[in-house]
Amino acid sequence: MSNSPSPTTREAQGSRGGQWRGAVPGPRPPLSRAQIDSTLARLEGLFGFIFALLSIPVLDESAATLRPEWAWAVTIALFGSIGVAFICSLAGRGVRISMGVVACVFVVTLVLWPLAVRSPTAAIGTQPWLWYIVIVAIGAAGISFSTFWAAAYTIAVPAIFAVLRVLPAGGGASWQLALLDAFYALLLGSFVVMVITTLRSTASQVDEAQGTAVRRYADAAKRHAAEQERTRVDTVIHDRVLSTLLAASRSRTSDDRRLAVQMARRALVALQSADAESEGSADLPLSVLVERSRSLAETLTGEIGFSVDGDLDGVVPARVIEGLYSATVQAIVNSIQHAGDGAARTISVHGRGAAGGPAVTVVVADTGAGFDVDAVPPDRLGVRISIRERVDAVGGAADIRSVVGAGTSIVISWPAAHQGEETE
Repeated sequence: MSNSPSPTTREAQGSRGGQWRGAVPGPRPPLSRAQIDSTLARLEGLFGFIFALLSIPVLDESAATLRPEWAWAVTIALFGSIGVAFICSLAGRGVRISMGVVACVFVVTLVLWPLAVRSPTAAIGTQPWLWYIVIVAIGAAGISFSTFWAAAYTIAVPAIFAVLRVLPAGGGASWQLALLDAFYALLLGSFVVMVITTLRSTASQVDEAQGTAVRRYADAAKRHAAEQERTRVDTVIHDRVLSTLLAASRSRTSDDRRLAVQMARRALVALQSADAESEGSADLPLSVLVERSRSLAETLTGEIGFSVDGDLDGVVPARVIEGLYSATVQAIVNSIQHAGDGAARTISVHGRGAAGGPAVTVVVADTGAGFDVDAVPPDRLGVRISIRERVDAVGGAADIRSVVGAGTSIVISWPAAHQGEETE
């Protein structure tokens, strides 16, 4: 029979040393909208700064056609805004505002360009150096504005530039050349805005899908926790209440009746504290399991041997102590009920230190009648739920070995990875 740990079990085993209740680390989250925005802003800031530097030689060549006061004002306003946007993109603060300033300053500069020229005839045959910044301005608009206004900006700026190119202040180019320049700017600008919009939309969809997945996982985790709580309460009822009723129904002597009374008191305490127990209780030393197991051996009727050895100085989650102890109680109660009166019974606890944390094994054995393990029906809760599933739920494993007429041994190991080492 397989005792391989379930995903929940592996989660409980996955981390020790202060991270007992942490979930298994998930995959690295995908690129989010914020990350895409940050990357696009830095690329835009970098390329804008580079294109601004590349336009300086052209600006120097056309300086003779510009009014000095306008030339300095345009250069400081436009280059300054691009530099500030570049710094903001690297810092990750004020990106949208700084990019919006670049886009607006460029439009203002484009519209007022005729005022910057010394005389219309002086600019004939030249091309405004603003041509080298058109794509930078459109990219800045794509970063700062909404999709609608970025698209409007992408159409409006090439159109304004085409009109400027036809004017004497813009070089007095033919309509064919002006339209060609405008179409070129429109084509590249549209591509830039489309890339920005597509990446943002995809990132938003990824974020939405991830958020939906997280919400569904949280809902599933809540349902799983509720099911675990229901199973825990069911096992408490079975471990304590049903076992007490069975013991009471089979009591024949005063010792048997005293045992039934003691079991009834323990059952009442267990039921009263069932709602108070939680998965997030504090860690406890393994010595608690030892003392509770020792007390169990001393309390129950009959001679029950008890032994302890190995390294038991470590601490484990309280839920592990509870799970192992409950399984031990069920195992010894089953032995009392089914092994026969003359059977010798023992409880042994063995601890060992491990690289990843402490490990413990509890062996409940008797020399009684034994039974065929493979013939146990699925509806026998004592074996399936109260022992195996209770131990599995805390990251352990239970190995039930029995031979008809030769007794039974139940080996309860935690964590499950050490079961083979302890039982070989």
